[in-house]
Amino acid sequence: MMLIEADGKALLAAAGIAVPPAALVTGDTLPALPGQGPWMVKAQVPVGGRGKAGGVVRCVTESEVSIATRRMLGTRLKGHPVDACLVEQVASGDERYLSVMVDAASYGLRVIYAAQGGVEIETAGAAQGRLCAPHAGAVTEALDELIGGEPEPARARIAAVGKALAALLLQRELALAEINPLFVSDTACVAGDAKLVVDLNAVDRQPEIAALIAARPDTYLDANRKIAEGFDYVELDPDGEIGLVTTGAGLSMMLIDELTARGAKPLNFCDIRTGQMRGSPARLIRVLEWIGSRPSLKAILVNIFAGITDLAEFAGLLAAALDRSPGITVPVVARLVGRGAAEAKRILGEQRPEMLVTEDLEEALQRIDRIVQGRTVRDGL
Repeated sequence: MMLIEADGKALLAAAGIAVPPAALVTGDTLPALPGQGPWMVKAQVPVGGRGKAGGVVRCVTESEVSIATRRMLGTRLKGHPVDACLVEQVASGDERYLSVMVDAASYGLRVIYAAQGGVEIETAGAAQGRLCAPHAGAVTEALDELIGGEPEPARARIAAVGKALAALLLQRELALAEINPLFVSDTACVAGDAKLVVDLNAVDRQPEIAALIAARPDTYLDANRKIAEGFDYVELDPDGEIGLVTTGAGLSMMLIDELTARGAKPLNFCDIRTGQMRGSPARLIRVLEWIGSRPSLKAILVNIFAGITDLAEFAGLLAAALDRSPGITVPVVARLVGRGAAEAKRILGEQRPEMLVTEDLEEALQRIDRIVQGRTVRDGL
């Protein structure tokens, strides 16, 4: 889960990495702004690409800052509500790119550096990377290789930032710690932006990060859900049309990819973890409540591939959850595969005769497609 820039920079500053003076704006009244300007006004949403989406504006006067913050606050940017804007004094210097990330395939870390940072870093082709062992000393060695062409004293300053960034990633159990751009001048290195990705499975060992997430229940809605409920539900598109009730992260992602390839609009990712339901429909009820809160919803697809889970028990829980979810008025399609599938189909056939229950994914997807297109049973649904 990605932190908003303000929270990411708070962690950078605590790690000894310089950040621009800033103020956080959450309403119509501006707080005291840092310095004399100019300033950068940045929408605080946990997603990348804000600049290209209009979420970053350079302002010269306080009046321009006020106009920019009022324009952004209360809107949505790349699917996320804008509840705050970070107003920073403009930083200066040559732009560099620096990141440290977990490389799961190698059980190590990947250090990436580019002598030209900024919004076009992904297409500039100048970034170079090194794989290394997951400890600070190895990161230091890898970065020394990457910044060998930098002149002193800039090289020493960049190396110090890289060392602090690696320590932050390791100590906070982050998946990614990225600074882009890193402004390098004759006197300092300053983090122009911060992209920190948190491992939610480590939050119980990271009280400071847990506190950041808890302090922003709307900004980190999905993360707070996981911490409170113990399973993953991520809203992908607030205007999505197909709600997903699935178990298994891989299965859910596969289904999302398949729906997207067909031109459909999945609402959410879900790994409901049926093994933890323990005979109660409560978890299903909560997921249906979240899904049903979106007015764009047209259908719900339940996709469960069971190994240990008894699908007959799951079918009873699903029927009970639907009975206790009056807000769900759209058709539900269930693709159930595994232990007890035949009995599950019988149970749902009796309690929910209008629901298609099948083991065939293609049949389920075709039914969903017809529902979204507005066809009815009379039309040959």
